[in-house]
Amino acid sequence: MMHRVCILLLSLFCCYASGQWVEGQASVAVEGAELDEIRVMAIKNAIADAAYKNGSFITAEDIVLDGLLVSSKAQIRTQGRIQRVEIIDETLTDEILTVTVKVDILPLFECASDPYMRSVVVTQFQLLKPAQARQGNIFEFGRQVTSRMAQQLGDHQPAADTLLINQAFMPASAFHNIEHDQIAAKASVMVKEYHRQYVLFGFIRDISLFEQVKEGLLDDDISLRRNFTLEVYLLDALQQDIVMQNSYHGEGDWTFDYNETVDLNNSLFWRSDFGRVVLNTINSAVLDVSNTMTCLPTMLPVVSVSPTQLSVALGTKHGVRQGDLFELYRSALPLMEAQLHYPQWYKQPALILEVEHVSNRSARLRSVDPNAPLLAAPYDLISPAPLL
Repeated sequence: MMHRVCILLLSLFCCYASGQWVEGQASVAVEGAELDEIRVMAIKNAIADAAYKNGSFITAEDIVLDGLLVSSKAQIRTQGRIQRVEIIDETLTDEILTVTVKVDILPLFECASDPYMRSVVVTQFQLLKPAQARQGNIFEFGRQVTSRMAQQLGDHQPAADTLLINQAFMPASAFHNIEHDQIAAKASVMVKEYHRQYVLFGFIRDISLFEQVKEGLLDDDISLRRNFTLEVYLLDALQQDIVMQNSYHGEGDWTFDYNETVDLNNSLFWRSDFGRVVLNTINSAVLDVSNTMTCLPTMLPVVSVSPTQLSVALGTKHGVRQGDLFELYRSALPLMEAQLHYPQWYKQPALILEVEHVSNRSARLRSVDPNAPLLAAPYDLISPAPLL
């Protein structure tokens, strides 16, 4: 059963300038109630305790599966947003359940942002060491991770317009030597084929197994655990620049038999300890990707040009409305030459473009000044005009 926990906490203090991890704790008496229900309540109260210490005014909806917190789906309402929740300790003593959590709270309005949905191509994440997938026969693990990253990125608030493609951006052999010339050439191809600003790519560095020994009073307890290390890159394909690169790591108990073939399409895997670790690690990466895109300006390539109008692949799905205003940026280098250098863009002076017609995924724009020449070419860029 899926439980949805809503928290509303009134702030008594001013918010912090930047997000930080805050610890919270709560204790709840079991008193014959279902332990899963008590656990949900204790987690909720611990998160509220952390938010109170941070001085945030938050409304959050945390998704709990079978009494286990699997991801935070916090919705911004006022001053803060819960980004991540980690359960760091649980104890049951004398019918009292005590839960300790760490909560990452990001203040609202940390960066200026335009209102348009970001567009991103999600490419396949590859296993750097495919032989590590033999334990469990999880050779499709990379595809599963990629699919869930794309899904979470599309579901996250603010949502991104994601396109999942069945190819990798870089071969696994390029992991230790990613050069700009390679990125520039591939980014140019992506822009021409998909007309999207960002490309999400990366590698699964480690899914190895290891044994962990816990000392007990009588016998040592040996558990089999599995690593999950993810390397994530976010590329601004228009600027041909990597705007985010982070490594994420988690580890969880591997509860399956050593020679068992694990069905990655079965919810039993994703509800296992290792499966939840994978989902939470992906969620951390998605939060950082989303925050990075939100804090960068929307820029889209011009798809086609006529003497009086130009078209872009941005529409009502992305928040565009008739009458919205944009600026035109032209390339200082010919297209083929720009593929081998960092592109240089300059704003066409005194030219403001207005959305004349908009559909779900495209818009036509014209110059606000009918006497201003529309000097534009395919793959020039548009960006929202600043508010006066």
